Amino acid sequence: MVKFCPNCGFKLEKKYKFCPECGFNIESVDEINSDLKNSYAKTAQNSQEALTPVICENCGEENNPENTQCSSCGIKLRNSTAASSNKTSAGKKSSEKSYSNKSLPPVKSVDKKQATGKINNNSKEIKKLNNIKTITVVSVAFGIAIIILIFSGALNSLVLPSGESAANKSQNTSSGVDLGNLDKINSLEAQIKSNPQDTAAILELAHLKNDSGLYEQAIKNYKQYLALVPKDPDARIDMGICYYNLQNYQTAIDEMEQAIKYDPKHQIGYLDLGIVNLAAGNLEKSKEMLKKAVQLDPNSEYGKKAEELLKSHSSNENKNGGQ
Repeated sequence: MVKFCPNCGFKLEKKYKFCPECGFNIESVDEINSDLKNSYAKTAQNSQEALTPVICENCGEENNPENTQCSSCGIKLRNSTAASSNKTSAGKKSSEKSYSNKSLPPVKSVDKKQATGKINNNSKEIKKLNNIKTITVVSVAFGIAIIILIFSGALNSLVLPSGESAANKSQNTSSGVDLGNLDKINSLEAQIKSNPQDTAAILELAHLKNDSGLYEQAIKNYKQYLALVPKDPDARIDMGICYYNLQNYQTAIDEMEQAIKYDPKHQIGYLDLGIVNLAAGNLEKSKEMLKKAVQLDPNSEYGKKAEELLKSHSSNENKNGGQ
């Protein structure tokens, strides 16, 4: 029995065909409910599922689960299938919207310190490789320069203070100690033994051993002499040549530099320093010494020799620069 008008909600205390308040056709609602019940029964029978009708909380009327409003009183039904469907649909849309607003999973960040460390290590490795390449190129260029100078005879041009080429004396005695020199050496050693202050005999003995290629023994005698006559530049240069022949370039340079301090105009000393510095790889120092030798006397034999070596320097630098 209809208890409330589905149109205006007026309470129907008796059974009316039309609502006394608004004139709504009450019987039409009964017919609709009957049709819905029949349709519901057929649907349940066909699907073999007993669907639970929705009970109106207001009037207690049983409604088709598909109804959104009570067929008796017109109040909105909470538990109807349609309402649930709408909620599900709304929830789905909300979920989709919510999902679309979600940010993508965060990308795993890179450890900046670690990345920076790797870059620095690589820079260092690159710099290290570049340094190695540079050193290699310079070494090769220097090696080529030395080879050229050796074949041109530049490094065999050391000159004794007497003006004689040290290379020529070495070649004259390369086959062994001259017997005449050996006899003279023995005689001088006996003389010095009897008179250790005989500076002339000590210096002559040092020269003989130097000429004979006995460089280590000659150095001992030069030191013995220089202990007595320390400011003799010629003796220091001769001793420097002995060190040079033993390939002790730095000591040779030290002794020769000491010699030119005692005699700043020692042209042969500057020439020899240019040659020894070249052999030691001190290219700039070599050029500096050779230029000083030229400045002292460009027209002398030793000034011209220094000029030739300077030209060899420039020629080699141009060739290496061109490569």
